Amino acid sequence: MYVSFRVSFRRIYITNAHLIPKDKPVLITPNHPNSFIDGILLAVLLRRKLNQLARGDTFKTPIGNWALRSLRLLPIFRADDGAGSNQKLKNQESFETCYRIFRKNGSVLIFPEGLCVSERRLRPLKKGAARMAFEFIEKNPGFDLLIVPIGINYSNTGHFREEVCINFAKPFSASEFSQSIVADKTYSKAIVEFNNRLFEEMERELVIIKNPENDTVGNEYLLMARNQYKPSFWGFFKKTKKRFLAEKRAANDLNHLSETNPEGFETFKKSIHDYCKNLKQVKIKDKYFAIPLFEKILYLIFTITFFQVAFIGMILNFIPVVIAKRIADKIVAKIEFYDSVNMCAGALISALYFLILLLILIPIFGWKGVLIVIGIRLCGFLFLFWKEAALNTLYWYRILVTKSGRNINRTLQSQRKFILEYFG
Repeated sequence: MYVSFRVSFRRIYITNAHLIPKDKPVLITPNHPNSFIDGILLAVLLRRKLNQLARGDTFKTPIGNWALRSLRLLPIFRADDGAGSNQKLKNQESFETCYRIFRKNGSVLIFPEGLCVSERRLRPLKKGAARMAFEFIEKNPGFDLLIVPIGINYSNTGHFREEVCINFAKPFSASEFSQSIVADKTYSKAIVEFNNRLFEEMERELVIIKNPENDTVGNEYLLMARNQYKPSFWGFFKKTKKRFLAEKRAANDLNHLSETNPEGFETFKKSIHDYCKNLKQVKIKDKYFAIPLFEKILYLIFTITFFQVAFIGMILNFIPVVIAKRIADKIVAKIEFYDSVNMCAGALISALYFLILLLILIPIFGWKGVLIVIGIRLCGFLFLFWKEAALNTLYWYRILVTKSGRNINRTLQSQRKFILEYFG
């Protein structure tokens, strides 16, 4: 899956993962915007045995149950998952498995929202994480169970080569709620305190657009804020929080304006709408205006120099990419599942495709056929970067050479400056 992440994501930002201890039991609690990609991302990036609680209805068949459990997934049943009267019993079995993992100082992941929704908001937290934590420390008083709140922020869910910021908050101990647990064996007060603390910690690590009606303008404005913080062209993993903070500030400004000055918000919203409309008119992206001249020149050189290699990479890697996309387009109805289906289909089809290439090339070229297949894969990876550079070069051409681009260039720059400087 690591290779699939390198292909599917343009860049991954991960901060404070070092805060997770390796000598204590850990309950990992992220938000859940992107189906099972969320859990796989964390399992791969943390490089530890990460056991995860997943929807119980996906474990119904014997084959599915075996396959999912072999991937360290455990079922957790909601009232509408078809578990019937055995729901509590089945969940308790999974909890007991988690407690055995905790006693070995292992890690368990649970999504406290209880469902997957792709939006820039945090849903009310369910009781499962709190109940698991409290029951474990009551049964095992000698262990210090740590809760790790996580915020996962995707730049554009459902789109190829998106970016993701994963922020780890400082862990807190479940034992902090011991007094409330002792006072009320039903955990009712303790659960409220726990969820309030967890919600606050998670929300701090997320980019939040409070009003769903502002999602469109929010996404457009956050894109501009993201482009203003422009990291180097190269590099996949980043351990800086600057990019996230740029979006967080932009979202906070937008929320505050919407709540305190509706008329000003409508003016600001119209400015962004007009700017985006003009961008579409000349078929360029906002990112073009955030790139300094010397980088545009480097993009031009890169585009010309590697044209032939990138073209070969595109042609020879075309089949698995297109098939995976068509599968995702055909069978996925909800955006939350698109990336998961597309990535997994791409990984499986690519593995089959390159195996067939090996079977064809090795009899002809011997073990050099292996090097040829590796070269084909690397050329395909190079194409992803070439495409990015080529698009930026194309935008440059449209602004400098085409009549419509020259006519609207100053207007676009003026509109962009007004938007980015609106909040000071």
